[in-house]
Amino acid sequence: MRSLIGFPCLGDMLVGTLDSASGATGLLIVSSGNEIRSGPHRSMSQLAHRIAAAGYPVFRFDRRGVGDSAGTNRGFLESAADIAAAAGIFRREAKLRRVVAFGNGDGATALALFHAQARIDALLLANPLVVGPPPPPEEKDAAEPGRGWMRQMIGRVAVRRPGMHRSLGSELAAAFTEAEVPMTVLLATRDKIASDFAEFLHKPAYAAAGTRVRRKQFDTASHVFAGTADKAWLYERVIEALAEQRAP
Repeated sequence: MRSLIGFPCLGDMLVGTLDSASGATGLLIVSSGNEIRSGPHRSMSQLAHRIAAAGYPVFRFDRRGVGDSAGTNRGFLESAADIAAAAGIFRREAKLRRVVAFGNGDGATALALFHAQARIDALLLANPLVVGPPPPPEEKDAAEPGRGWMRQMIGRVAVRRPGMHRSLGSELAAAFTEAEVPMTVLLATRDKIASDFAEFLHKPAYAAAGTRVRRKQFDTASHVFAGTADKAWLYERVIEALAEQRAP
């Protein structure tokens, strides 16, 4: 049975979808980017239906400011509270003993960074993003040095350097190294984001982090595993992770 559930997060009301099943281990799906909980081409909705049919409850949700959820969308790097609130209501409503979380792209990155606060028991991270949004604008004087009167009249202006993005390498390395739960990375071999992540794991500075995660690859260029064979492979990997965490 599929039902809608509203739940609070820092004063805002979030909306999630629960696919019920009898198992005590469930799957929490964290959406990528600004996608709504159904996923691209309803792929996450379809995955949830199949996983629930196999006996595992599944919960999907819209973070603040996305889809049916209220609030301001502050991006995936500010989604720790959203993930924790979703995991909490999922555990309560489905009467779970364990939660496996799955995310793709920046949803995977958010899970890697924030899973501890949400008390996640195992992670499935598909094609994690290794760069964040551009850093905040730098404030610079609008006038030349010494032109104090002009500064006062014009004030200061924000300058954003074009093309700059925030590297998340150090934060991800720390998250992988310090993780106390099983982490499996799923990579689409011909996806640019997946290739960037694989390169990140091979850098000497992050070698220790790379040894802490299991890696499984599928030969596809689809970032979201959209093809028929892709979907079948992804389903099998999710079922494997859930079976490893199966609770009595």
